Amino acid sequence: MASIPQTLFDIAGIRARIFTLPERPPFMLAADLAEVYGTEYRRITEAVKRNPVRFPEDFAFALERAEAEMLPQNTATSQGKRTDLQPLVFSHAGAYALSAVLKTPVAAEVSVIIHRAFAAMEQQALAEAKSMVRKLRVDVLRKKPIYAYIEMCMQRGMSLTQMWRASNYSKWRLEEAARELRAMRVIDRLPDDMQEDLFGDG
Repeated sequence: MASIPQTLFDIAGIRARIFTLPERPPFMLAADLAEVYGTEYRRITEAVKRNPVRFPEDFAFALERAEAEMLPQNTATSQGKRTDLQPLVFSHAGAYALSAVLKTPVAAEVSVIIHRAFAAMEQQALAEAKSMVRKLRVDVLRKKPIYAYIEMCMQRGMSLTQMWRASNYSKWRLEEAARELRAMRVIDRLPDDMQEDLFGDG
């Protein structure tokens, strides 16, 4: 079995080198990938230049200088030194594709760990997003009793008319509240006997 750098042998070690920036997918620096894959930084940049089809812009891209300055101060961006003002980075797909190009002794084995590290981060982000959506949903439904009433009726498959007949709310107020919930994406459709807003509500 080929020797893998011990500090990066597990998923936690790889995740520590995955970064996120606004409007960018999670990525790893080319300098870090060189260390992980047991190769030289220049070999990675050469691989990208020689294989443009394998590395489209969403696989490998250079950070803007302002973005590079947002990285932690102890981050290596070029062969262990912060000398690269626009460091080359790789997204999940790009980091995985890199293993097929480099073919170092540890590439195949490490690429699996890298894939799992990215996947674990993505799953965590998804779980956090779902948790936030659930919290926002609860907050919205608690804000107005009519919201909770409509949401409950929608779960039961009731039409607007049925909601109106079973409550003390006016039909107009129920319709208005239903449109508000639809606009906030708390409900994914309007009651069956309501028309979609011609100006883009639905």
